Amino acid sequence: MELPLKRPDWKRARPALLLVVLACAAGAVAIGARGKWLTPRTQQGPSVEELAAIEQGYVCPMHPEITADHPDKCPICGMDLVKSAHQHRHDLQVEPGALSSLGVRLVPVERKQIAQELRSYGTVVADEQAQFNVTSKFDGWLRKVYVHSVGEHVERGQVLYEIYSPELVAKEREYFQFLTRRKQILQSVGDVSQQENEYVMDLLRELQKEREDLLRRDLDIETIQQLEQNGITIEVVKVRAPRSGVVTQLGAREGSFVSPAAPILTITDPSTMWIDVTLAAGQYALVRPGDPAAVWAGGAEPLEAKIDFLNPLLDTGRAHARIVLQRPQADLPLGTLVDVAIRASAHTARVLPSSAVVRTGHGDFVMLARGAGRFVPVAVHTGVESDDMIEIRGGIQEGAQVASNAQFLLDPAASWSDTLARREGGNSTMVSAADFMQ
Repeated sequence: MELPLKRPDWKRARPALLLVVLACAAGAVAIGARGKWLTPRTQQGPSVEELAAIEQGYVCPMHPEITADHPDKCPICGMDLVKSAHQHRHDLQVEPGALSSLGVRLVPVERKQIAQELRSYGTVVADEQAQFNVTSKFDGWLRKVYVHSVGEHVERGQVLYEIYSPELVAKEREYFQFLTRRKQILQSVGDVSQQENEYVMDLLRELQKEREDLLRRDLDIETIQQLEQNGITIEVVKVRAPRSGVVTQLGAREGSFVSPAAPILTITDPSTMWIDVTLAAGQYALVRPGDPAAVWAGGAEPLEAKIDFLNPLLDTGRAHARIVLQRPQADLPLGTLVDVAIRASAHTARVLPSSAVVRTGHGDFVMLARGAGRFVPVAVHTGVESDDMIEIRGGIQEGAQVASNAQFLLDPAASWSDTLARREGGNSTMVSAADFMQ
């Protein structure tokens, strides 16, 4: 026989519920008063002080982030907390024989000057300040061009092109008329008055001006002398190179109409070259004019240089810097892609040898020396790395002692350079094997 369900009497149950709520609140306050025992560790790893508390306190075997300074239970799984120094060790003990053969050294976290080395790339380009544009001084048509491609080397006085210009032919005829008039006046110079002699002198000065005008129109001395001797117009004139260099731009071909508005070709002095360095936006803020840099192409030796100019204009999110190289220091063809390393301005920071930092997929760590042959891994936040030194921005304080070759404590595979460094010794403290007896 089923008993009928009775509706609960909430009025009678209210005092009991109130007692339960008050008991829970009191328990929470008591736990809060004992708050020292719940110490979750940060994701970046424990500090030196936290490590000391862990070694002297208690930790959950299943949840190592739960620590306490007295016996208790884990609030997550309910297991008893155990002494971390004996049951849940986070340190590393090195046996005397292994330590002696590895030669583990201790180095302190020091404050030093460190300069960031920025890696990028660049392109060899022509020195824009050493370029000369060869431009026609009159309208005309190119009958023949003796330079066939960019990259050709030309010498001063070498014929670059031949040009026909009705404007130049008309100027030559004016010059012939002037020469004829001058000749007639000179023949009668003995029968003229003093006033007419002054007129003759003016004609002589005018001759020099006419010659200079022809020179400015790219007619050389030989062509002008040929005009004066033969008295015949030269319809196709040869134009010669005003200087030696490499042709870096060719803007016209045979048959092209040219004018003073556009250059026919560009000649660049090859004694200097520029490296157009591409920088990321974050790198641009770290570079200053005068910063030392190294440039190399392929397997060649690096060329020492300096940053000469920083372009303040961004190009598709990239910035550009300029390095100037002198020949014969560098003999790189234009367009060569090169690697560039820039040593940015130095700043003071806490540093360690790069070999002291262990890089893992979970972050960077150092092996902190705790004495008696024990090492504790501590997570650190690293920064600039240069010249086998690395900046320590957080996780460990200045003066702390760490293993200079931390990888040897974790991985038996070691680099030969570190092995030699340990054999050579140095100013770092050598840990005694006797100190590592458990």
